[in-house]
Amino acid sequence: MIMKIKFADSFLESLDKMNKRGRWYWKAWDFLIYDIPNGVRNIIFFRKEIWNFRPWDHTYNLRIFAKSLEPLRDSIKGGYEVDITRLKKVEKIERAIEILNNITEDKYINIAESQLGYKVNTDYIFDNDEPENIKEANGKIYDLSREIENREWKELWTIFQGQEHSHYVMLLDKITPKQRKKEDVWDNWYDGSGMGHWWD
Repeated sequence: MIMKIKFADSFLESLDKMNKRGRWYWKAWDFLIYDIPNGVRNIIFFRKEIWNFRPWDHTYNLRIFAKSLEPLRDSIKGGYEVDITRLKKVEKIERAIEILNNITEDKYINIAESQLGYKVNTDYIFDNDEPENIKEANGKIYDLSREIENREWKELWTIFQGQEHSHYVMLLDKITPKQRKKEDVWDNWYDGSGMGHWWD
């Protein structure tokens, strides 16, 4: 038996439209109508980060990255995806922005001071006779600030990388078919991380 393959008229019309969209006049039209307005919007949106950018420090790159996550977060927040996954993605993107801001604004001393309940004592900053108790208290703040920064760097890259999918498969294997409601397993396992899945 030989099977005939027929394409619907709408499919052929779509191919024809795609073919026409590749022609020079359509490219010129797209450039004028879409590319220029989008480019201008981008320049306005990133104006502060671009103006202040310097090539000698990674924090300038991170500021641009943090700023670029804001419209992505807003797009996903108002998107069509189901709440189970969408809201978790928004939460992870907001956390990534928070960490990037902590790094670029060097907030770790302030965070450590807040957690320990006292501030760095700068009275003896240029004095070699700094009392031992002040030196020890300041040292605790500095040590904690480095610890928090290292922890947040690791958390940041874990957020971007995403979860190990084999854990999801193992979770599915452990439950019976009656228990296997995909949305429940997905809800319990998925945490919103994995930058490759951040789109709407």
